[in-house]
Amino acid sequence: IQGFQHFCVKINFSLSMRRAHHSKGDSDEDKSESRQFSKAKGVKTGKMTWLMRKLRKYQLRNSYLCWCCSVPLVVVLYYVITSVLHHDQVSFGPNIDPMAIVDKPIILWWTTYGGKSDEEITCGNVQCRVSVDRSLQFQNDVQAIVFYGTSLELADMPLPRKPNQIWALKHEESPKNNDYMFSHEDVISLFNYTSTFKRQSDYPLSTQHLPNLDYLLDTRYVVDTETKSRLRRSENLAPVLYVQSDCGAPSDRDEYVKLLQKYIPVDSYGRCLHNKDLPEHIRFDIGKSMAGMHHDDFHKLAAKYKFTLAMENAICDDYMTEKLWRPLRLGSVPIVFGSPKVKDFLPSNKSAILVSDFPSAKDLAEYLIDLDKNNDKYNQFLKFKSTNKIDNEFLISHIEAREWGDFSAVQKNPKKFYSHMAGFDCFICRKIHEIQNARAQNKPITPRTANIDHYGCPAPRRFDKHGQYGVFEPWFYSKYLAKAFRKYYDSNHHAFTHDDLTTLAKKLREDDKNG
Repeated sequence: IQGFQHFCVKINFSLSMRRAHHSKGDSDEDKSESRQFSKAKGVKTGKMTWLMRKLRKYQLRNSYLCWCCSVPLVVVLYYVITSVLHHDQVSFGPNIDPMAIVDKPIILWWTTYGGKSDEEITCGNVQCRVSVDRSLQFQNDVQAIVFYGTSLELADMPLPRKPNQIWALKHEESPKNNDYMFSHEDVISLFNYTSTFKRQSDYPLSTQHLPNLDYLLDTRYVVDTETKSRLRRSENLAPVLYVQSDCGAPSDRDEYVKLLQKYIPVDSYGRCLHNKDLPEHIRFDIGKSMAGMHHDDFHKLAAKYKFTLAMENAICDDYMTEKLWRPLRLGSVPIVFGSPKVKDFLPSNKSAILVSDFPSAKDLAEYLIDLDKNNDKYNQFLKFKSTNKIDNEFLISHIEAREWGDFSAVQKNPKKFYSHMAGFDCFICRKIHEIQNARAQNKPITPRTANIDHYGCPAPRRFDKHGQYGVFEPWFYSKYLAKAFRKYYDSNHHAFTHDDLTTLAKKLREDDKNG
């Protein structure tokens, strides 16, 4: 500004000197021209000549003044206009256009899972590049950033966030894998699109551990009920099977099994509540390969049991793992402790037993003992296997609708993708192109924000000594960590560490306690 003022002073001084010079010259010329005009008085052409000269001198002076004033004015206007147009881009470095239209946009995985690498994908009539190279963060072509939930750290986010850039969450795992972080609105609302176990997710994975419908109807391992009863005696088997090596889970499943064992025998082959050994070649333990559970010999052993405890490590709507689907395949009736909405996905109305249907562990044990003694009642739970028929239309339509999965002889529609990971990449790719097309056609784009229904799980609970499931609150750490992050994020404060977050989280929690 000071430089511009100095420039204007110099221009003003120069113009003043110029006007003085022209004024003196005009006076002398006027006298000369007046004499000439008096000599040529009455000559019409002399008067016209004099008027034309005066007009040219006037135009010359004013054109010079306009030119001198226009140059600084143009410079100032250029600075103001470019500053406004690039205001939102200043933080992102050079050559960043948040509204860029690109033929092959990049999907950048900021946090990922093992084996993910750079590749080009074709999704129908559109294409994208998928990359794990963080150095691409601020390139125009990067139109979406995807986060794998288990690996996400709030102190390691790609900030500042590029305007109009899609953020997507991929998290099919249990909430315990990231301390229930995505069960809080402050974090889940950061994302535009999600792929989780919840059916409300944009790319739902509720049946991620169910390869296809054939899997449920498979009978190769099924042991008939009379043989199961005989093996109970000859091989000294309990009526109930439990296999877990991830002990102390947030769902407190081990505590419930302890209570159940007071009233009915349970064979536990895992590290948790271990009381029976697997054959050496199919043994496993936490931190080691779980390959033994995929071995034919393990399947044959598990199929001998009338009941299998299918207990998840967290209680969330639609969170169902192989713990549910495996016993259904093997012909062992699952005792389910997991998704409160699991009935929506069972092959028939009577194919599993729910812990939540019984007021106590003792009541459940008494029901199991009664079924164990009555083969007809027990066989009702295996009817879908003997009739080779799935009655649940919701399950059938859900499996038919998903884009990914194994080949199935009983499914009508072939799948586009073997893996839901590849399917989600294409889902995001298509969304990017849809938004670009709408932008190119000046169509309105409705902002999309994920909410708690896309992932949220209730706070973990614990069983009391009677088997009643009561509230337990270890998730407050993640709740206040999420609030701390949001305070930094919403105030555009990007330079913070994990220690900064935890310090602020503690303060926020103390403030709440103190009212």
